[in-house]
Amino acid sequence: MVKWNLTEEKDTIAPYPDEDVAPEELDFSRRVSENILREMKLPYEAILREYRRIEEEFVVRAGDNEEVALDFKRRISMQILGAACRAEQPQDVCRAIWEEVLERGFGDHYTKQIHTGIYARCCQYNGEFDAGIAALDLIIAETEQLLEGTSLTPHQRKWFAINMASDRKIREELKAGIRK
Repeated sequence: MVKWNLTEEKDTIAPYPDEDVAPEELDFSRRVSENILREMKLPYEAILREYRRIEEEFVVRAGDNEEVALDFKRRISMQILGAACRAEQPQDVCRAIWEEVLERGFGDHYTKQIHTGIYARCCQYNGEFDAGIAALDLIIAETEQLLEGTSLTPHQRKWFAINMASDRKIREELKAGIRK
């Protein structure tokens, strides 16, 4: 998570409920959650418009804090990727948002691994097997390299190994030409 005010530790956005969380972070999370709940009732285009409105509003609210603004942009792009996958959008839609996600970057390997899997599923249901395989080959290689190192905690090591097994399973389905 990023800090809202990089000079005052008390303004750090905290992932635990007993710590102070910036009001903007709470509001952002609430708005995103509400939009996720609307996905079952509204067409993808309406969900996309609302995510873009949320993004615009919170980038403005971030002011001159480019780190916070980028964090909001990244998180919105990733939410849109998930929404596109759940709504089974055509590959050109999925590819465009995936390219946006890649351009904006990932905050950590965990986020990259999860969203690469989401994109691979988009490729799978669209029959774009080679694109999904290419994305998964890259994240699997990066995860293997990470697991070979000594920087991970036991919990992280277990989590990445479990996710890598899932990535490998999806890759095998893609190689077999299985559409879901």
